[in-house]
Amino acid sequence: MNGVQSVTGGTDPMFMFVRAGRLDCPSSTDVHDAWRHFSMQIARDPLDLEAHARRVLLASRPPLTDRAFGALVDLFLALGHRGRALRRQLLEQADPWLDPDDAHFLRTHLDTELPRGAQLPTQRWSVLDTAVLGSLNMVGLQRREVAQETPFQQAMSLLEYGDLTGARGMLEAALLDEPDNEEVNRELLAIYQHSRDDSGKAEMADKLVARHGALPSGWA
Repeated sequence: MNGVQSVTGGTDPMFMFVRAGRLDCPSSTDVHDAWRHFSMQIARDPLDLEAHARRVLLASRPPLTDRAFGALVDLFLALGHRGRALRRQLLEQADPWLDPDDAHFLRTHLDTELPRGAQLPTQRWSVLDTAVLGSLNMVGLQRREVAQETPFQQAMSLLEYGDLTGARGMLEAALLDEPDNEEVNRELLAIYQHSRDDSGKAEMADKLVARHGALPSGWA
């Protein structure tokens, strides 16, 4: 039986993990697709512990090891003082890839809550710590040479930061301007599916028909 396809041509991470019945990443899954998927899950539901665990495990092996600290920060923020055993286990899993100061910082907060707004070591992959890291993330985005990126590439950058709403808006605008752009179309449909936003999809369909008189492939 064929799997559900992701935008990069591999099997959709959600279905791969469910079918495998496991937390670590099956070898046939595109790890960047999986990271985006679980970042979107956490942005929508910060207490989705399964998504947190899978995201930390994704970041505990190449090529995503630079994201391990950000994934753990999100886990610590979501759980607060709860779930010490889970936090400790995942911290140990990712420890080989952490800067020693970052690892020490998290170990000192195993028994105490990591509050939002804490002065965190500089990093970019947390999607929950908007109080402090949101401003840093925005500066980082502004420093990108966005003028040289396509709308699709800019939307992918926003997804990497967990900004699902911003990415969706950029993809919607791009598809309205260029309804035959297949990669924009596939990624936007995937976002509607993952966020279960049927009303948003229906509203967008009305806009496409109003402007172009027809819908792109996959909208029926």
